[in-house]
Order: sequence, then C-alpha cells, then structure tokens
Amino acid sequence: MNKILHGVIGLTLACGAFTTLPVAAAVKNCIENRAGIDMGSGSTKIQVTQVDVCQHRLGKVLYEDQRPVGFNADLAKSNNNQLSEAIQQQGVAALSEMVKKAQSFKPTRVTGVATAVFRTASNGQQVIDRFNQQAHVNLKIISQQQEAELGFQSAKAALNEKNVKDEDLLVWDIGGGSMQMTSYRDQAGKPAVEVYQGKLASVTLKDFITNVLQNKDLAADSTPNPIGSLRNTVLRYVNFYARTHVSPEMKKDAQTKRVIGIGGVHGFSIKSQVHLHNNSYGIADLEQASKNNVWKGDSELKGDYRATDVSNLLLVEGYMQALKIPQVTVVKASLIQGILLQ
Repeated sequence: MNKILHGVIGLTLACGAFTTLPVAAAVKNCIENRAGIDMGSGSTKIQVTQVDVCQHRLGKVLYEDQRPVGFNADLAKSNNNQLSEAIQQQGVAALSEMVKKAQSFKPTRVTGVATAVFRTASNGQQVIDRFNQQAHVNLKIISQQQEAELGFQSAKAALNEKNVKDEDLLVWDIGGGSMQMTSYRDQAGKPAVEVYQGKLASVTLKDFITNVLQNKDLAADSTPNPIGSLRNTVLRYVNFYARTHVSPEMKKDAQTKRVIGIGGVHGFSIKSQVHLHNNSYGIADLEQASKNNVWKGDSELKGDYRATDVSNLLLVEGYMQALKIPQVTVVKASLIQGILLQ
C-alpha cells in the first residue's frame, strides 16, 4: 500500500503541470455568466454576473443597468386598471436595449421577475408575455411572499458574510408599489419565515401626497414637490400606517435584529440624500435631510426619480419612528442576486 501511495505522489509531483488541468477545467465548468432582471413598478434593473454554480456563490459583476419606467404611475392614471400601450412600448424598448447589451457577455440564461404593478394590472400577465416574446427573455410575475423571500436571499448573498445567520437579519425592501420586511426565527428547531407585506411604498405614498393631501390631478401633475409644511402630516400618516399594519413580532425583530435595506429606495434614493456611516444611516440622518429637502421643487432636485425622492425620506423616517428601528445598513441588492442563484 505504501509503495503504491509513494508512486502516486511521485507521479503527481513529476507531472504537476498536467494535474492542474482537470482541476482548472472543473473550476471553469462551475462558472456561468447569468443575466437577471428585476422589473419593478417604477424601474427595471438588469445585471450579468459570474455565478459559481458549484459553490452557489456570486462572483464578478460584468454588466448592470437600470432604467426608470413608470408602470405604477401609468396604472394610476388608467380608467380600466390596465397598463397603457404607451408604457408597454417604453418598457419593451428599455428592456430590449438592456438585454442586447447583456447578450454581449454570452449569459447562459436571461431570467427575471415582475412585481407589484403587474400583480395589480388586469392585463399584467399579457404585458409580461409580450415582453418575453419581444425582448427574448423569461420573466414571471411573482407573489409578494415570493418577492420578500427572494429579496432576503439577495440581501444575504450581497452581504457576503460567512458567519451571518438568517435569524440575525431583518431584510427591508421598498419598491414602487409594495414593501416587504422579511425575518426568520426558530420554531420548534426549524427556521420559519415571517413576511410583512405592505402596500404603502414609494410611488403609492407619492400619489397619496399629490392626490389626497395636495388635491392635484395625477394625470396633470404627478409630483408632490415641494412638500413643504405637509412634512409633519405625512410623517403622522406613515407612522400610524406602520404601527397599525406591522405585527408585534415584526416590530420586536425590527428593534433587536440587524436591519438590512435593499432595493432602489434604500440603495439609491436615500443613499443619495443622506450621509452614510459605514454604509448605515439612522433616523437623525433622515430627519435632517427631510427637513431640508421638503422645501425643494423638482428643478432643485436631481435624477430620474426626483418625484419620489423626498417622499421616500418621509416614508422611511415614518417607519423607523413607528417601529423604533435604530439603524439601517444599506446593501447593494435588489431581487436580482436571488434570481441569479436560483
């Protein structure tokens, strides 16, 4: 036995250059370029990433982009609960352009999900079928529960901390038409998921301020800016909504667990308006920014999402007040990371 073992070791050392080839080939076969799409109510995101399918881990990001496509704003103006032909054409154009760029990285698949507005619109599935056919992708409409669990997977993957446990985190995802908070806890020795499924979100709050508090016609003027002296009224409304809709268990988790913010509201809107400390912000940071920005009109704000930027500050500030969330850590993640790992 020893002679055989010594012979194998000697052959391995003598042919070292050759023995690495199968290993390298095996590693290479584990790596795939995959494209993921997150089609939300207010923006469409795409990413091409190297995925280690053997280790179930994300690698280098090769391409990413996002485009503002106002599906939710379009549906709010509809008199038949359908997405218009105009917004469908805009969606197809944006999606096709991004997919064309993604294809240059030769992804093995192009898959994605569609969320709140497509669940609500009566022609939501028809619109997604059209996008799949014309942009040559594979999108599917997911439930809010699925959206929350996918967001949790994305957050944990993007956080990339080896020793973090599911039970340590509460993942907070805010989109244009829905909000999810996802938390795992131990029940009888098994992990059980609890999801807060909220309807108050980025575009819905903006529309409430514009249409109800400011008495504007959404079709004629869809921006609430400047919000001005309505700041405290908006905060009281959001605070009341959060206190009455979030379960006691989730409220407790929000105070005791590490809260991870993902999605466009945390990762782009809030991040661009407050100063982060180690990728985190507290309620004092939001308060300072909102008191200043509520007096700004659209011409004083920047970016494609300025109509919702200031109301986003108030949305997050109100929830943090109501749930006594001490701090939010922002992680660059959407639903895409979970899509890529599926």
